[in-house]
Amino acid sequence: MENTDFEEIKENALHHIDYLIRADYVRKINDEALLGEIAENDPDYYVRLTAVGNIKDEQLLLKIVNNDMDYYVRLGAIKKINDDNLLYAIAIKIDEDYYICKEAVSRIKDQQILYKVVNDASDKDVKSIAINMISNQEILYDIARNADDFYVRTDAIKRITDETIIASIAEKDDDYYVRAIATQQISNPETLFSIAMNDRDYYVRKEAVQKITNQQYLMDIIENDMDAYVRKSALERLTDKDMLLLVANGNDRLLARNALHILEDLDKPSVENIQDSNEQSQNNI
Repeated sequence: MENTDFEEIKENALHHIDYLIRADYVRKINDEALLGEIAENDPDYYVRLTAVGNIKDEQLLLKIVNNDMDYYVRLGAIKKINDDNLLYAIAIKIDEDYYICKEAVSRIKDQQILYKVVNDASDKDVKSIAINMISNQEILYDIARNADDFYVRTDAIKRITDETIIASIAEKDDDYYVRAIATQQISNPETLFSIAMNDRDYYVRKEAVQKITNQQYLMDIIENDMDAYVRKSALERLTDKDMLLLVANGNDRLLARNALHILEDLDKPSVENIQDSNEQSQNNI
């Protein structure tokens, strides 16, 4: 490009009264300093965004993200940044526009830097986005064990694939909600039964019960759990007729009534036999 041509382009890009014409001239510019001047100073967001489209200097793009007042200009600058450390700096900054931080996090590839975002960001939703981009199981386990916020720990648990690790969290975490979320990720019958029999919180035990199909396990829970909701949940999963008959003839009147309703759906003659037996017992009194 000849110097006279450049001067004409520069003059029109900087000073033409029509913002669309200024933008057309900006597209012809590849001088980083001039593009930076336009991106930082032009009064029209469209012209600034056009300048951003030609900028390659990522430090300059970071400056625009931090200082421009227009969301679309800032977003356009972020989409041209590939340096994970610069994206991290944007992600952890307290920003009134959550989507700016979200876009920055979504462009980070390095697992350790995503881990730093989880530790250093103040916004819970930003932390959650970072966790959902982490696949490294050791990092996820560390977050699940050590994050202060129980919501952050549960987000990490949902990404862990090793059931042994999940079981350890389900049995040891101090927060009942975290243990419940971990329990939802477990499929091993013995582990679920252990949680259903031993967890100190009825909600966690109930979550375990809702994944148990072993009929003897369910019967043991019905006979031993101190909480009515847990016993009811176990009964609702019971399909063994002999066991249902035992419950129907038991001392817990509410469970007995519910067992009768279940048997009614499974086998009407069995219900009639119980009712006849109950009527006979009343007649003998």
